[in-house]
Amino acid sequence: MATIKQVAEVAGVRPATVSYVMNRTGSVSVATRERVLAAAAALNYAPSHLARSLQRKGSRTLGLVLPATPADEPIGAMLSGLADGAAGVGYDLLLASRTHDEAAAYADFHRSGRVEGVVILGVQQEDARVTAARRLGIPYVCAGRPADGSPFVAIDAESGTVEALAHLIVLGHERIGLLTPPLELALAAEQDSGYRAALAEAGIAFDEQLIVEGGLTEGEGYLAATELLTLPEPPTAVLAGSAALAFGTVHAAHDAGMQIGRDLALIVFDDPPSAAHVAPPLTAVRQPTVEVGRELARLLVAVIEGREQPREVLLPTQLIVRQSCGRARPRRSALDSDGAANGGSTS
Repeated sequence: MATIKQVAEVAGVRPATVSYVMNRTGSVSVATRERVLAAAAALNYAPSHLARSLQRKGSRTLGLVLPATPADEPIGAMLSGLADGAAGVGYDLLLASRTHDEAAAYADFHRSGRVEGVVILGVQQEDARVTAARRLGIPYVCAGRPADGSPFVAIDAESGTVEALAHLIVLGHERIGLLTPPLELALAAEQDSGYRAALAEAGIAFDEQLIVEGGLTEGEGYLAATELLTLPEPPTAVLAGSAALAFGTVHAAHDAGMQIGRDLALIVFDDPPSAAHVAPPLTAVRQPTVEVGRELARLLVAVIEGREQPREVLLPTQLIVRQSCGRARPRRSALDSDGAANGGSTS
């Protein structure tokens, strides 16, 4: 097997330069990088991550504990991005079994030396897992925005919610319901903030009855949507804060004799493949889930290696308009103004 010195000789550079290129560290020109990679390919050279791990007394492995409770998030896509991002910087990914005590899993990671840092999923505003990782001295990053200044990668849920509400308001809706995941999640807090900001911007009065905590499952979404749809003055549109909540809303509307897109506008804060294939296809706030995973890996490795860079990464969402919001309808305030201007005539 070729050595790093042989690659350096063929490329006409120092061994340290080969190391910089292979580890994606240091400052190397594009031309030099291409020359080193060509030499490595010609010699069939592959760096030994195990040897580097022994040398720097680290496992070059990132850890992740799968959630013990059902999590309504596109976990597969995020894991794909996380594994891809870890491999791209020479790290492996270790998944721990689902457990109700993630802090204990972190302690085991730390004691055994199997991982150099951990990713914390579904972060809460006040999260005991963050406290445990900090106490153990194990590097970590959060998927979601915590309240304590910890390093994180998150989607811009507040802006995504504002965009979704603006779409509904343009279509003429004023009574808009919001179904959130559990309120302790950072995601739910941002959706709540975006919802209030969008209503305020449009001059629409806030009604606390129109925000309901929906939980994590489709069944919880069904119950929360039913609570909204049985109000004395129910909403004409709903933003469901997750896919499970959206599909629970679809079932609740059906049982109430309502048709999505005709009697009730619906937007889902997520865009699973099934959202485009239900009838009608659901308008969605798409999240860059794979990119979230890649950025989590990149940021965690930077924290592990002590490199200076932004500790907060916020990724934008995208509104995908389909058919679940129906056609534009006149806003009630506009109707009231017309009625007043016409002396209250309804003819």
